[in-house]
Amino acid sequence: MSSRILLVEDEVVLADTILRSLKKLGYECSHARTLKESREQLKKSRFDFLILDRNLPDGEGTALLKDPNRADAMTLILSSKSSIAEKVEGLNSGADDYLPKPFSYLELSARLSALERRRVQIVAATPANEKEKRFWISDDTTLSIETPKGKIDLTPLEFKFLTYLIARKNTIVSKSRLLQEVWGFTFLPKTRTVDYVITNLRKRIEEEPDSPKHLLTIRGAGVKFVP
Repeated sequence: MSSRILLVEDEVVLADTILRSLKKLGYECSHARTLKESREQLKKSRFDFLILDRNLPDGEGTALLKDPNRADAMTLILSSKSSIAEKVEGLNSGADDYLPKPFSYLELSARLSALERRRVQIVAATPANEKEKRFWISDDTTLSIETPKGKIDLTPLEFKFLTYLIARKNTIVSKSRLLQEVWGFTFLPKTRTVDYVITNLRKRIEEEPDSPKHLLTIRGAGVKFVP
Protein backbone atom coordinates (compact mmCIF):
# COMPACT_ATOMS: atom_id res chain seq x y z
CA MET A 1 0.00 0.00 0.00
CA SER A 2 1.10 3.54 -0.78
CA SER A 3 0.23 6.71 1.08
CA ARG A 4 -3.13 8.04 -0.09
CA ILE A 5 -3.60 11.64 -1.21
CA LEU A 6 -6.79 13.57 -1.89
CA LEU A 7 -6.07 16.45 -4.27
CA VAL A 8 -8.65 19.23 -4.03
CA GLU A 9 -8.17 21.43 -7.10
CA ASP A 10 -10.78 22.88 -9.47
CA GLU A 11 -8.40 23.66 -12.35
CA VAL A 12 -8.67 20.44 -14.35
CA VAL A 13 -5.48 20.76 -16.42
CA LEU A 14 -3.38 21.62 -13.37
CA ALA A 15 -4.98 18.82 -11.37
CA ASP A 16 -4.19 16.26 -14.09
CA THR A 17 -0.54 17.35 -14.14
CA ILE A 18 -0.25 17.16 -10.34
CA LEU A 19 -1.92 13.75 -10.24
CA ARG A 20 0.46 12.34 -12.86
CA SER A 21 3.46 13.63 -10.91
CA LEU A 22 2.20 12.20 -7.61
CA LYS A 23 1.47 8.80 -9.13
CA LYS A 24 5.02 8.67 -10.56
CA LEU A 25 6.25 9.18 -6.98
CA GLY A 26 4.24 6.15 -5.88
CA TYR A 27 1.28 7.85 -4.22
CA GLU A 28 -2.29 6.59 -4.56
CA CYS A 29 -4.38 9.62 -5.54
CA SER A 30 -7.99 10.77 -5.70
CA HIS A 31 -9.27 14.06 -7.02
CA ALA A 32 -12.09 16.43 -6.02
CA ARG A 33 -12.94 19.78 -7.62
CA THR A 34 -15.26 21.27 -5.00
CA LEU A 35 -15.91 21.28 -1.26
CA LYS A 36 -18.95 19.07 -1.84
CA GLU A 37 -16.97 16.47 -3.79
CA SER A 38 -14.19 16.60 -1.19
CA ARG A 39 -16.58 15.93 1.69
CA GLU A 40 -18.06 12.99 -0.18
CA GLN A 41 -14.58 11.55 -0.74
CA LEU A 42 -13.64 12.03 2.92
CA LYS A 43 -16.79 10.24 4.02
CA LYS A 44 -16.10 7.11 2.01
CA SER A 45 -12.29 6.89 2.14
CA ARG A 46 -9.37 7.49 4.50
CA PHE A 47 -6.51 9.65 3.27
CA ASP A 48 -3.00 10.22 4.61
CA PHE A 49 -2.67 13.66 3.00
CA LEU A 50 -4.79 16.44 1.55
CA ILE A 51 -3.39 18.81 -1.05
CA LEU A 52 -5.82 21.67 -0.88
CA ASP A 53 -6.56 24.68 -3.09
CA ARG A 54 -8.24 27.58 -1.29
CA ASN A 55 -10.19 29.11 -4.19
CA LEU A 56 -12.91 26.53 -4.87
CA PRO A 57 -16.14 27.09 -6.81
CA ASP A 58 -18.34 26.52 -3.74
CA GLY A 59 -16.25 28.16 -1.04
CA GLU A 60 -12.98 28.59 0.85
CA GLY A 61 -10.92 25.40 0.78
CA THR A 62 -9.77 25.75 4.39
CA ALA A 63 -13.35 24.88 5.45
CA LEU A 64 -12.31 21.24 4.90
CA LEU A 65 -9.81 21.51 7.74
CA LYS A 66 -12.75 21.45 10.16
CA ASP A 67 -14.39 18.41 8.53
CA PRO A 68 -14.48 15.56 11.09
CA ASN A 69 -13.90 13.00 8.33
CA ARG A 70 -10.51 14.53 7.63
CA ALA A 71 -9.33 12.51 10.65
CA ASP A 72 -5.53 12.65 10.97
CA ALA A 73 -4.77 13.46 7.32
CA MET A 74 -1.94 15.97 7.07
CA THR A 75 -2.76 18.94 4.84
CA LEU A 76 -0.65 20.95 2.41
CA ILE A 77 -2.34 24.07 1.02
CA LEU A 78 -1.49 24.76 -2.63
CA SER A 79 -2.86 28.19 -3.45
CA SER A 80 -2.40 31.38 -5.45
CA LYS A 81 -3.11 33.25 -2.21
CA SER A 82 0.53 33.90 -1.49
CA SER A 83 0.89 36.95 0.75
CA ILE A 84 2.39 36.51 4.21
CA ALA A 85 -0.99 37.28 5.81
CA GLU A 86 -2.76 34.70 3.61
CA LYS A 87 -0.17 32.01 4.35
CA VAL A 88 -0.38 32.69 8.09
CA GLU A 89 -4.17 32.54 7.87
CA GLY A 90 -4.02 29.17 6.11
CA LEU A 91 -1.57 27.67 8.59
CA ASN A 92 -3.54 29.01 11.57
CA SER A 93 -6.67 27.40 10.16
CA GLY A 94 -5.07 23.99 10.69
CA ALA A 95 -2.92 23.27 7.63
CA ASP A 96 0.44 21.53 8.14
CA ASP A 97 2.22 23.29 5.28
CA TYR A 98 1.61 25.96 2.63
CA LEU A 99 3.03 26.12 -0.88
CA PRO A 100 2.09 29.16 -3.02
CA LYS A 101 1.32 28.89 -6.74
CA PRO A 102 3.14 28.86 -9.08
CA PHE A 103 5.28 26.10 -7.60
CA SER A 104 8.04 23.66 -8.42
CA TYR A 105 7.12 19.96 -8.57
CA LEU A 106 10.47 19.18 -6.97
CA GLU A 107 9.51 21.38 -4.04
CA LEU A 108 6.05 19.80 -3.82
CA SER A 109 7.67 16.36 -3.67
CA ALA A 110 10.14 17.52 -1.00
CA ARG A 111 7.40 19.05 1.12
CA LEU A 112 5.31 15.88 0.97
CA SER A 113 8.35 13.84 2.02
CA ALA A 114 8.88 16.22 4.94
CA LEU A 115 5.26 15.81 6.01
CA GLU A 116 5.62 12.05 5.86
CA ARG A 117 8.68 12.22 8.11
CA ARG A 118 6.65 14.18 10.63
CA ARG A 119 4.18 11.32 10.77
CA VAL A 120 6.90 9.25 12.42
CA GLN A 121 6.14 11.09 15.65
CA ILE A 122 2.62 9.70 15.61
CA VAL A 123 4.14 6.29 16.28
CA ALA A 124 2.93 3.06 14.78
CA ALA A 125 -0.83 2.99 15.31
CA THR A 126 -2.45 3.37 18.73
CA PRO A 127 -0.29 1.45 21.21
CA ALA A 128 -1.84 -1.47 23.00
CA ASN A 129 -0.31 -0.42 26.31
CA GLU A 130 1.77 2.32 27.89
CA LYS A 131 5.02 0.43 27.39
CA GLU A 132 4.59 0.38 23.61
CA LYS A 133 4.26 4.15 23.53
CA ARG A 134 7.99 4.44 24.15
CA PHE A 135 8.94 2.44 21.07
CA TRP A 136 9.78 3.73 17.60
CA ILE A 137 10.03 7.34 18.73
CA SER A 138 12.74 9.14 16.75
CA ASP A 139 14.99 12.01 17.77
CA ASP A 140 16.43 13.79 14.75
CA THR A 141 18.76 15.88 16.91
CA THR A 142 20.70 12.77 17.98
CA LEU A 143 19.78 10.43 15.08
CA SER A 144 18.46 7.92 17.60
CA ILE A 145 15.35 5.76 17.86
CA GLU A 146 13.76 4.01 20.84
CA THR A 147 13.28 0.31 20.05
CA PRO A 148 12.21 -2.74 22.08
CA LYS A 149 15.96 -3.48 22.42
CA GLY A 150 16.63 0.01 23.76
CA LYS A 151 17.75 3.30 22.30
CA ILE A 152 19.97 2.95 19.24
CA ASP A 153 22.11 5.55 17.49
CA LEU A 154 22.11 5.48 13.71
CA THR A 155 24.04 6.90 10.81
CA PRO A 156 22.25 9.69 8.92
CA LEU A 157 21.34 7.28 6.12
CA GLU A 158 20.10 4.56 8.49
CA PHE A 159 18.03 7.13 10.39
CA LYS A 160 16.44 8.49 7.21
CA PHE A 161 15.75 4.96 5.94
CA LEU A 162 14.17 3.66 9.14
CA THR A 163 12.08 6.74 9.93
CA TYR A 164 10.85 6.73 6.33
CA LEU A 165 9.54 3.19 6.82
CA ILE A 166 8.17 3.88 10.31
CA ALA A 167 6.12 6.73 8.85
CA ARG A 168 4.59 4.15 6.48
CA LYS A 169 4.00 1.46 9.11
CA ASN A 170 2.35 -1.73 7.83
CA THR A 171 2.75 -0.47 4.26
CA ILE A 172 4.83 -2.15 1.57
CA VAL A 173 7.31 0.28 0.02
CA SER A 174 9.07 -0.75 -3.18
CA LYS A 175 12.86 -0.75 -3.27
CA SER A 176 12.77 1.56 -6.28
CA ARG A 177 10.81 4.13 -4.28
CA LEU A 178 13.27 3.81 -1.40
CA LEU A 179 16.17 4.47 -3.77
CA GLN A 180 14.37 7.59 -5.06
CA GLU A 181 13.04 8.97 -1.75
CA VAL A 182 15.80 7.99 0.69
CA TRP A 183 18.90 7.90 -1.49
CA GLY A 184 17.72 10.56 -3.93
CA PHE A 185 18.40 8.60 -7.10
CA THR A 186 16.79 10.02 -10.23
CA PHE A 187 17.56 6.76 -12.05
CA LEU A 188 17.36 3.21 -10.71
CA PRO A 189 20.75 1.45 -10.67
CA LYS A 190 21.09 -2.28 -10.17
CA THR A 191 22.25 -2.40 -6.58
CA ARG A 192 21.80 -4.34 -3.36
CA THR A 193 22.24 -1.20 -1.26
CA VAL A 194 18.74 -1.46 0.23
CA ASP A 195 19.31 -5.10 1.23
CA TYR A 196 22.62 -4.18 2.85
CA VAL A 197 21.02 -1.47 5.01
CA ILE A 198 18.14 -3.78 5.96
CA THR A 199 20.58 -6.48 7.09
CA ASN A 200 22.51 -4.02 9.27
CA LEU A 201 19.36 -2.54 10.80
CA ARG A 202 17.92 -5.95 11.62
CA LYS A 203 20.99 -6.66 13.72
CA ARG A 204 20.25 -3.49 15.67
CA ILE A 205 16.47 -3.63 16.14
CA GLU A 206 15.42 -7.27 15.91
CA GLU A 207 15.53 -9.74 18.80
CA GLU A 208 16.20 -12.44 16.21
CA PRO A 209 17.67 -10.86 13.04
CA ASP A 210 17.25 -14.10 11.08
CA SER A 211 13.53 -14.18 11.93
CA PRO A 212 12.59 -10.49 11.79
CA LYS A 213 9.28 -9.21 13.16
CA HIS A 214 9.67 -5.51 12.40
CA LEU A 215 11.69 -5.01 9.22
CA LEU A 216 10.23 -7.37 6.64
CA THR A 217 11.16 -8.03 3.03
CA ILE A 218 8.14 -8.93 0.89
CA ARG A 219 9.38 -10.93 -2.07
CA GLY A 220 8.69 -9.22 -5.37
CA ALA A 221 7.02 -6.22 -3.70
CA GLY A 222 9.35 -4.35 -1.37
CA VAL A 223 9.94 -3.66 2.30
CA LYS A 224 7.47 -3.28 5.18
CA PHE A 225 7.90 -1.98 8.73
CA VAL A 226 5.69 -3.60 11.38
CA PRO A 227 5.70 -2.02 14.89
